[in-house]
Order: sequence, then structure tokens, then C-alpha cells
Amino acid sequence: MIQVKRILSAMLSLLLLLCLSGCWNYTEVEEMSIVAGVAIDKDKSTGKILLTAETIDTTGGGGGEDNQASSTIHTLAGDTMFDIVRSMITMTGKKLFWSHAKAIIISEEVAREGMLKVIDWYSRDTETRADVYIFISKEKNARDILTLNKTKNTILSFELGDMIKKENYVSTAPVTDIWDFFDNLESSGENAIVPLVYINERETRKTERISGCALFLKDKMVGTLTGEETKYMLFVTNKIKGGVLAIKDEKGQPGYSLEITSNKTKIKPVWINGKLQIQISTVTQTVLDEVMPRNGFPDFEKKKEIEKLAEQQLQKNMLDLIHDVQKKYKTDILEFGAAVHINMPKTWKKLEKDWGKTFVDLQVVVKSDVIIETSAKTTRSIKMGD
Repeated sequence: MIQVKRILSAMLSLLLLLCLSGCWNYTEVEEMSIVAGVAIDKDKSTGKILLTAETIDTTGGGGGEDNQASSTIHTLAGDTMFDIVRSMITMTGKKLFWSHAKAIIISEEVAREGMLKVIDWYSRDTETRADVYIFISKEKNARDILTLNKTKNTILSFELGDMIKKENYVSTAPVTDIWDFFDNLESSGENAIVPLVYINERETRKTERISGCALFLKDKMVGTLTGEETKYMLFVTNKIKGGVLAIKDEKGQPGYSLEITSNKTKIKPVWINGKLQIQISTVTQTVLDEVMPRNGFPDFEKKKEIEKLAEQQLQKNMLDLIHDVQKKYKTDILEFGAAVHINMPKTWKKLEKDWGKTFVDLQVVVKSDVIIETSAKTTRSIKMGD
């Protein structure tokens, strides 16, 4: 409720300013329906676009500090997004206000057919903002995410916005707002990635969860990566901000947890024996947060062994991810084309037209340096008594 009050206070302040300036399109706040987020599906019976909007319910009673905000769901089908958005006035009785929207959830079916037909309107509408996050639903219908747990007083779109902003703590999904997606469409040698959202059920309780990403070729979805695969993709593209590296010991068993404090990735295209090669180097600063083997972490030499294991496993996982993207999905979400464009502009002019074919067969070399700065609170392992 506090968040809604802040939103309404900001809106009232803005409207007062508009009133003082005599603005021609001044609108009473009572005539607005504040949109928190939307879900976009394909109507199975008609093939039309099916839009579900979550709007903030500002009519609830109470008003006390313990009163939580809630939302209302409206669903309508139509031929175009703009037609649906305007026609929703007949359902809400109010014009939709978009400046506080935080989430656009799109079904996989719509995403595979092409995103532009459902998001182009957003870039053109004068009342929308660029900082709305987009998601692809792993559920059959995007609407199922938006209508999750409507028995409790929450605004799910705002929850998704808060969750994706904290994603750097785990690094299993990219953070993509709608203008990031548009930029990728217009950039040379680069394709878009969008986080996946799904319903997680545990002990009869259902909650939304963000993990993994959808891969795009132009505006069409062509595949997905798991949360773990997404982490290594973020390493390649220098977008890793945090998270954990789970390292296996010499026997291939779970051994150590390294918390990532910083990372720097460089992508360098070079010519080797007449062939284009992509050289990737990473330097990752970490903290040792967990030691599972009984022999523990007793000395400096052991620390160097753990760093070596981490480097080997990080290199392998990055290369496995790169090869999968090249051979299975054939879309340059790894920004190799962008690196060639920046570092070898003359080469890029020759390769740009058939970059998709060149990308698939690129030779890639990865070198990783992992540095353990500290071992959290202690350098001593817990010893069990006799």
C-alpha cells in the first residue's frame, strides 16, 4: 500500500503541475487506470492477440499502514496491440496509464512467431517508458504468470521488477528492458536474450521464479538456456556481476563454493593462419565461501589448487556453452560479431552479410584466471572430533 501511495502522490504532483501550466491533455487521476504490467498470448480460438493487463487497485478499503496494495486483471483480444489497449477503456472505464508499468510477459508461442508485432506499439506510444522489463513465459500461457496467487494482496508485475533488479546476486538470467531488446535488433553482429519466468511449485505453494533465458535471431525466439548455462553466457559477454561458482574437487565431487565479487571479460578477434579466431580472456575475483572436502583449506598451496580447478572448469563450461550456441541455435547472442565490427571494421564489411554462417564455424579459444582474494571469515576448516 505504501508503494501505491507513493505512486499516487507522484502522479498527483505531476497533474498539479500540468494544471498550473494549462496543459491541453490534462487528465484527472480518477479517470486513469494505472498499469503495473501485461501478459501477451495468442487467442487459441481466433488467432488474435490476447492481452492481459494487471492494473493497480486504488479503490480498496482500509488505508492503514498494514493494508497491502492489490491489483485487478483485465483480458481482451484484438487484431493489434494499440487497438486492444484503447478498447480496454470499455472494460476499465478508464484510460490506461503506462508510466509505472514494470513487466511485459510474452508467451513462447508469440515470441517464436515474432516479437515486433506485439512490442512495436510500445516504442511509439508517447505515454510509455523505457525501463519496463520483458520476460518470456515458460508456462503455456503468459497470463498464468500474471494471475498467479491472486488470493493474496500483491502486485505481481512489481514483484517481477524487484526480482530482476536483484538478479546480479545469482546471475542465472539476463536483465533486459524493452529498449535493450530494440537496441539488439538494430545493432550489427548482435542478437537479443530475454529472461525466462515460470511458476515454481513447492509444498503446494506456487510462486513466480526467474531463471534462464530465451535466445533470439532478429525478433524471433529460437531456443532457451538453463540458468546455469545463462551464467556462462554472461561470463562470455562480460555481464556477470555476481553469483556463485560451484567447483568440483579432484574426484569430480562437489567441493567448493566461490562467490564472484568482480569479473572482466575481453573478446578479441584475430587472424590465425588465414582464419578468423575469437580469443576470450576472463579475470574473475572471488571469495571462498564453502569448503566441503574433509581435508579442507589448510594452506596457500591448497588455495592455488582450488584456483586452478576453478579456471579449468570455468573454461570448459564457457566453451561448452559457446559450441552449443554455435551449432544448436546458430544465433550470435555472444556478441562476437559486435567485437569484429568494433575491432576489425574492414573485415566486418566483408563478413556482415553472411555473418550467420561465419559465426557457426568460428574457432574460439578461452583463457580464464580465477583469483581467490579471501576465504570469507576464516582460513581454517571445521575439524570434527575423534
